[in-house]
Amino acid sequence: MSENTHSSAPQTAGNNNAPEPQYGVRVPEGAGPGVPDWHPEAAKAQAGHASYVPATPREDVGRGTIFALAALPIGVILWMVIWSLGWMSSLVTFAAAFMAAKFYVTGAGALSRKGVWIVAGITVVTALLSFLGGVWLDAVQFLGREPMSMVFDSEPWALMADNFAYNPDFVSNYMKDFLLALLFGALGCFFTLRRLFADTKAP
Repeated sequence: MSENTHSSAPQTAGNNNAPEPQYGVRVPEGAGPGVPDWHPEAAKAQAGHASYVPATPREDVGRGTIFALAALPIGVILWMVIWSLGWMSSLVTFAAAFMAAKFYVTGAGALSRKGVWIVAGITVVTALLSFLGGVWLDAVQFLGREPMSMVFDSEPWALMADNFAYNPDFVSNYMKDFLLALLFGALGCFFTLRRLFADTKAP
């Protein structure tokens, strides 16, 4: 009777140092932690226990600020259009805060508490320049000119400067409008900025 040259029994699944089996012997799928290193189930088990830590996006503050500044001229133009109709609206500062935040995230890649302060600053500057743009529009209309033709003309600015310096009635009348503009502006951006501050953490 001939002797089997391969009489050694296949290695069990519990031996991690076991050689690869002969004759296609395999460990059953879904085996436990004792699966040999060479078996595909071992790779699956290791992958299942590996922890994944998502990378925190890096915030590019400078690029985000440049992008957010695009909201400034849009807000000023929107205010001037509404002002020319004889209205004031909190919609302008709401839109300015919303756009500045969106543009900032697009440029920076993330939004931190520092980014929210930048968005708030741009919103405030937009509100101030918007009111000044409304006064400029009144000066252009007083001169009987078309606004588009006076964009680069110094005459409306000279008229405004002269009245601000020497006309107390001009200042007092516009002071009422200015206070109302601040009120509408605060109402417009308050909830947006409050949510941004609540959703971010200080660095």
